[in-house]
Amino acid sequence: MKKKIAQWKGKIPQGIYPTCVLCGKPITDVKELTTEHLTPLSRGGTSHDNNLEPAHFSCNQRKGDMTYLEWLLYLARKGRER
Repeated sequence: MKKKIAQWKGKIPQGIYPTCVLCGKPITDVKELTTEHLTPLSRGGTSHDNNLEPAHFSCNQRKGDMTYLEWLLYLARKGRER
């Protein structure tokens, strides 16, 4: 997990911004970058690379312990896209 975060962070100063998996916008500030567990640890998810994606800290907080699918359904009910 730390290796993945370091890769994402290392690209930001070069102007290569990771995309937030939750809102679809670029993450341009290293301080806003966090690791999103698509299936939260609290719901049986792991810290394996296939369960990790970059996200804005604020987006990650809003998602809480929903799974990624639950998040997308939540947005659809609110009439919003990612």
